[in-house]
This record gives sequence, structure tokens and C-alpha cells, in this order.
Amino acid sequence: KEVEEEDKVELSKNAQFRAIKPSPSILSFVEDNLLGRRRDVELRRAGYNTELSAPLDDIPFSSSSERERIEESVFRNKMEFFAAAKVSSSFPPPGLPEIAFAGRSNVGKSSLLNALTRQWGVVRTSDKPGLTQTINFFKLGTKLCLVDLPGYGFAYAKEEVKEAWEELVKEYVSTRIGLKRVCLLIDTKWGMKPRDHELIHLMERYQTKYQIVLTKTDMVFPLDVARRAMQIEEALKEHRSVVQPLMMVSSKSGAGIRSLRTALVKIARFVKP
Repeated sequence: KEVEEEDKVELSKNAQFRAIKPSPSILSFVEDNLLGRRRDVELRRAGYNTELSAPLDDIPFSSSSERERIEESVFRNKMEFFAAAKVSSSFPPPGLPEIAFAGRSNVGKSSLLNALTRQWGVVRTSDKPGLTQTINFFKLGTKLCLVDLPGYGFAYAKEEVKEAWEELVKEYVSTRIGLKRVCLLIDTKWGMKPRDHELIHLMERYQTKYQIVLTKTDMVFPLDVARRAMQIEEALKEHRSVVQPLMMVSSKSGAGIRSLRTALVKIARFVKP
């Protein structure tokens, strides 16, 4: 009977999700950025080279001057690993403005960092959840620091290891001087989980600015991408520390990567070389 009740609850959640009607602005953003599962022909028509192993991420109708301004100012700098920390005493001295990437294990943090910088292999990726076990710091020239946080909710790690990772993330997010924003990555297919809400509660408590980034959008249909975005926006509309807009990306196709770069580069815009 308990299993039957759980199945009913899950079916109810799915029905509620299917009933969500996304706003025209969200639907338009999804279409304009080719988010969601797409046929290769759609990507080719929009200017994507689907034969490349790395995403081209040339969003249609963007001017070359905008591209140069964004990528040359920050994201064309070489991304260099310079520090790792298993305990807070190992955090490097604060310097450059920091953008941290947080989320559940296997949500795609490392892949997103590689896609943002188009420097594949600098941040290790793996199909095995829980690969990132330290807080890893990467410099982008003299303007920005990208921080890869350990994933939380990894079911196969020892309990004491999981607790240590999560406490380290909480301490960094709540106390770090120089942290300008946390990009909280949410798997588009699964949406927000209890651990995501716990981290959001912590960031709200300490007034840490965070921005939701939906990942792996290429794994679901475009309408479901829009539904998930709408669902999360509604859930967080009363929160004070969340940064708008909610972002949606695919590290595999490159969809939405350009828009996320544009949002993040503003943090580093006024940093002197």
C-alpha cells in the first residue's frame, strides 16, 4: 500500500507539472535560444555546426561586436586552476570577484565551466557522480574567478564524507568575502530537490546572491524546459536574494551558453586589468 501511495503522489506531481502554462516570455526565450531537445537540422539552420565535438554556441542574430566585447573581456582569457580546498583554512586569499557553481552531484557543473570558457578538459568531467571532492578555484585572466563546488546529494559516498563536503560548501557560501554570485544548477528533467531548497534557504539567510541555471535542457522537450522554468520562478518569486532572470543552458549543444556569459560578464566588467 505504501508503494501504491508513493506512485499516486508521483503521478500527481507529474500531472501538476503538465498543467503548468509557461509565460509567453519564457516560451520565446526557449525558442530564440534553441533550448530543449532539437533535431540536428534545426541547429544547422540556426548556424550551429553539429559536427563539432564542442558546442559552437553562436546564438543567432547576435552581432560580432557584442561577441567580441563579451568573450575578449573575460571569457577568452585562459582558465587556469590555482587552488583547491578540502577545509576552509585552505581557501585562497580573496582577490578577484568570484562566481561559484553549486548543485547536486552529476548536474553538470564541470561541463558548464568548460562550455562557458570553451576550454575543454581544464575542469575534469565524469559520468560518475561525486568526482569533485574539493572546492576548486579557476582564474580567468585578471578579471574573474570561477569556483567549482563539490556536488551535494551523492548517494554512494560515505555519510561522513557527504557531511564534510556539504559543510564545506555551506561555509564557503555563507562567509566567503569576494563571492559575488552563486550559480545554482538544477537538472531540467528533475527540478529542485530538498537539498537545493536547503542551500537556497542558507543563501537567503546570509543574503548571498544566487542565480538559478537549468542544465541539460537538451534532454527534454522545449515545452518542458519552459514549464520547469515557470515552476521554479513561481516557487522563488518571494525570495529576495535570487538574481533574475533564470538561465537555461545545454553544455552539449551550446544553447543558452552565450546568454549566461552575458549575464556573468557584468560581474567582472569594472575590474581593472
